[in-house]
Amino acid sequence: MNFQEAKKNPMGVFGTPEALESSTEFSSEQKRVILMQWKDQLLQLLTADDESMLRHNAKAGANADCLRRITDILTRLTP
Repeated sequence: MNFQEAKKNPMGVFGTPEALESSTEFSSEQKRVILMQWKDQLLQLLTADDESMLRHNAKAGANADCLRRITDILTRLTP
């Protein structure tokens, strides 16, 4: 699995933060980098949602839930 691709599009590569967490392809440090990128992407989407630019197929609250799960995993990965 390509680290740069995973960092660029974590949701497309893993689908869920839990799938990334359980992956054996990357080190804990690489997982943290990917999760931080994913978190940044979600924060941008939440900002767009707040500004009424909700995507046509977006589920209300889905980004916030995913963000919470990512934060939980980042906490577990922190040494």
